[in-house]
Amino acid sequence: MPIIKKFKFPVTFLRIFPITAVIALSLSCFISASYGGERVPARLRSNDLLTVFLDFPFHQQYVRETITFVNYVRDRELSQVHIMMTRHGSGSAGENYVISFIGRGRYEGMNNVITYWAPGNNTADETRRGLVEMISMGLVPYLAGTDMVNNVSISISGGRETERIPVEDPWRNWVFEIYGGANFSQETRQSRFDSRWGFSADKVSEDWKIRVRPYFNLNERKFKTDDGVITSRSRRHGFQGNLIRSIDQHWSAGLFMRMLSSTFHNIQFNTELTTGIEYSFYPYSEATRKAVTMVYRIGAGRHYYMEETIFLKEEEFLAHQSLNLSARFQQPWGSFRASLTGSHYFHDFTSNRATLFARLDLRVIRGLSLNVSGNFDYINDLVALPAGDLSLEEILLQQRRQATNYQVSGSIGLAYSFGSRFTNVVNTRF
Repeated sequence: MPIIKKFKFPVTFLRIFPITAVIALSLSCFISASYGGERVPARLRSNDLLTVFLDFPFHQQYVRETITFVNYVRDRELSQVHIMMTRHGSGSAGENYVISFIGRGRYEGMNNVITYWAPGNNTADETRRGLVEMISMGLVPYLAGTDMVNNVSISISGGRETERIPVEDPWRNWVFEIYGGANFSQETRQSRFDSRWGFSADKVSEDWKIRVRPYFNLNERKFKTDDGVITSRSRRHGFQGNLIRSIDQHWSAGLFMRMLSSTFHNIQFNTELTTGIEYSFYPYSEATRKAVTMVYRIGAGRHYYMEETIFLKEEEFLAHQSLNLSARFQQPWGSFRASLTGSHYFHDFTSNRATLFARLDLRVIRGLSLNVSGNFDYINDLVALPAGDLSLEEILLQQRRQATNYQVSGSIGLAYSFGSRFTNVVNTRF
């Protein structure tokens, strides 16, 4: 028998606060909050309520509207429970949410992690309802340390263990998607049309991660001038195929296939086959909070160009290798991501590239946050550049890639918030 947990709402309370909902956990638990008496005791609406800081960018407003038995604060330093959430997609199969509860102050060291799986056919409302159920369940242990414990009841029925029934899946974890779409705009002197369509097949299991994805993109721009109409057409068709095998908690191996036809890249058609191996310095089970990985890839492919390249090639066979070191941390103090990648072609070791990327989102002190990001590419591997000069139209409309030996970008931002510590109220007017 499944385990059932209940928190009961008296009818009188629901009449006073109609936005309060009974929260049901669909898999194995059913949870809802219970407040006794004719009205909510004053102490449950006071500053003594459990203080919570929400540290994720999605569905925050809905969480505040639905879970009303805590106080929400604007900074983690003001909270007793810091809730972090990360989202990990699995193609069109769905998304896995990892919800981390981190105790602070009197709850220091009282931490927990809950996962929630949102199938790909979920509506946005179904997904956010499921997240609210999981967050509510995760807050229960912390409520036990407040005055609200006298207003909460929990009932458990069934045995101490439940039997897990294997899932009968005729699709064997395969999820398929066919997609297509277009958008356009029209003005007196210019118009724009973009279209995209394709297909994907994904399989995600403990041992395998497989993706097959052909895609197609067509774009057209028209500009009316005194000398006539300038038309720009571009296409980008391709194929991605991944076959990744889990070896253990630190190793995985993969086989990757790529095909591309692109006017921007001067590629009539190419196909590449690459194999790679990845080592994770932390176990994969900890990847939602911290991950440091090293990936080595080696591969080769045949390239057919639309125009003769600056190296006087109309087609060629190229072999290459790359090494990538990346780090990702999401902690109570903020998040950090960085990666360093180096690659080169075997036929000419000077035909190489190095890429460095880093982003830091840091909570410096209470109310003060800093975000810095930067990206630098040392580029010396544009073997497909067409010979000859680009026309002014090709440059302005970005129809062809231009020669460069570097690309750099960055951003910095600083924010400071102060005032009321609470963020309970939700007002969606205008």
